[in-house]
Amino acid sequence: MEKSSFYRKLLNLLRISYTLPFVMASVTGAAFALTVSDEWLMALLIPLDVFFLALFVNITNDLFDHKSGTDATRFGFLTSELEAAIRELYDERIYWEGNIFDKGEVSERFGIAVIALIVVGALVVSIPIIMYGGWPVIVLGAVGLFLAFFYTAPPLNLGSRGLGEIDVGASFFMMSFFTYFVIVPEWSWEMFLMALVVGISVMLMRFVDQMSGYEAHVKGGERDWCVRLGLERAVGLVGVLLVALYGICVLLVYFDLTYALLLLTIPLARGMMVGLRDTDDRLRFIRPAPQMFKLALGNQVLIVISLIVQTVLPWTLW
Repeated sequence: MEKSSFYRKLLNLLRISYTLPFVMASVTGAAFALTVSDEWLMALLIPLDVFFLALFVNITNDLFDHKSGTDATRFGFLTSELEAAIRELYDERIYWEGNIFDKGEVSERFGIAVIALIVVGALVVSIPIIMYGGWPVIVLGAVGLFLAFFYTAPPLNLGSRGLGEIDVGASFFMMSFFTYFVIVPEWSWEMFLMALVVGISVMLMRFVDQMSGYEAHVKGGERDWCVRLGLERAVGLVGVLLVALYGICVLLVYFDLTYALLLLTIPLARGMMVGLRDTDDRLRFIRPAPQMFKLALGNQVLIVISLIVQTVLPWTLW
């Protein structure tokens, strides 16, 4: 394998851009912790460990979806015309051209070797975190690894049993809240609400993304929320969850007016719902996926910006 080809395939395998929501979820917790603590080392190491977790999730999900045939089935419903339309919607850095194992670009053996290296990296980074936080870090890490691995791994395969959305929401809530809690082991309702915003946003991202693969999921016998509800009722649930999400954002304003910045993503949410309800649009269940990605990532970034503003302007805005 040529050197340039090797690096290209490695990047396709790792899918670095897909780690952004993971890392930013952890950064929200670290940023809030730094408003009450000066523990910068942990604030850097924990998101780094989450980065390794994200890489682990990307590759293990692809590997087990390859083994189960889930991704191959999904792309079997994709016509050349539809693929061309999707490429226009997605930035080339996040457009996914298919499971790299299905395409034969890398072997399962190579994928497992990369997974092993990622696990080693995660363990090395976790040593000082465990020394700082003690046994709770081990417990939280074990729970996070369980949710990440069994999202697609048999025998649980939570994603195909209607628990994938809950898995994702809980995982991202944990990444946000427990990053803070490891650094500052004190309960905070403010951080709890922020973590809910992160968890619900990314859960919605997963929920909306599943809509584009509805036919494949039905054929494959999966029981995610879209399959259980049907696409039309699923659209209704997305609307309900968005209302709940922005209700939590409003509650955050009680703690500081800067959290009103989170409401800047409302036009994006509204545009997405308009698209989901447009029955004349043949891409109605595909077009919202990149919009929801921007909304989820936008909420994470705006949380961090709000916390930076609060730090730079320490006087109360409320």
